[in-house]
Amino acid sequence: MGHRTGPGAAVIIAVIAAAVVSAAPGAQAPPKEPAAPATLRVIPKSRRMSTYTLGARFEITTRDITFDAPAAYQSGFDFLAGRMRGQRKSEVCEMVTITQDADASGDVFFRRTIPKYDIEFQKQGEIFAPGRGIEKTVAALQWEGKLDPLGNVKEMHKVAGDDGGEVADLAIPEMSRVFPELKGPLSLKLGDSFKEERIVRLPTKLGIKGLENVTIQWAREYTLKSQQDGLATFEVRTTYANDPAFKPEMDGTTCQISGGGSGEALFEIRRGVFLRSRVPTSMQIDIEAPLRPLPDQPATNVTSVGKSHILLDVLLSGEQTVKRAWGDEPD
Repeated sequence: MGHRTGPGAAVIIAVIAAAVVSAAPGAQAPPKEPAAPATLRVIPKSRRMSTYTLGARFEITTRDITFDAPAAYQSGFDFLAGRMRGQRKSEVCEMVTITQDADASGDVFFRRTIPKYDIEFQKQGEIFAPGRGIEKTVAALQWEGKLDPLGNVKEMHKVAGDDGGEVADLAIPEMSRVFPELKGPLSLKLGDSFKEERIVRLPTKLGIKGLENVTIQWAREYTLKSQQDGLATFEVRTTYANDPAFKPEMDGTTCQISGGGSGEALFEIRRGVFLRSRVPTSMQIDIEAPLRPLPDQPATNVTSVGKSHILLDVLLSGEQTVKRAWGDEPD
């Protein structure tokens, strides 16, 4: 009587046979994906004859606000703080930059417009939007200038539209800087960083005499986290601090800036352009300023002082596409 082979034995035989075949001379192992280079060359590039379309968002929320003041002022400040907590302003835009061919020096001429702009406010739990007047004003704006070979704005000037009045208070400068400017090619290993520092305006109005035009130091550190499929991912750490050159215009007034946060940015290696960035942060503003005398307060030579502590949540994000308008990309 012959020996029967059970189903379990058949499975074992099949596995052994597969192992023998895979180990046979001349058998080819499955191809391996090429390992990412140990050092990444980050070479930003100005894309010629192309259209850059940036969808950007800038959002600022008053998370908390408190006041330290003499008792006679405290009830009024508490009422004001209650109205300000939770206020949010969101600005969203589509910014289009169209480039031409490079000139003899390698600079690339561009024209920039903002065909879409939307603003939304949240106050006391209610959401509303202003009229379409600002959107139409922004859509009429046009700028022209030059990008250097690294894609940085070398020069830019307005050629159409009105950027004064309410438009001057919009977050257009902040959103146009959602991506960093690099001064030259970089060689980075995982964990390596580069840093960008700017002096920028405070992104909110304080409404305090002598602090109408506060400027701050804005630093961003980009640390290489990974690279895969032609894309490099960076951790972005933002830090806010005082602008050393800024001085309040009123005696007895001080303004201290601190805070920061972290997010991510995505860089396309071959084409040399940033594609995405999202960085949520928190900013703390500590203010000390003289208080105006109350109507029923007797005249005195001693000026009362109030202290304000403001905590803001600030979000800056953007996503960009860069497409060749016509012809083949040379690199």
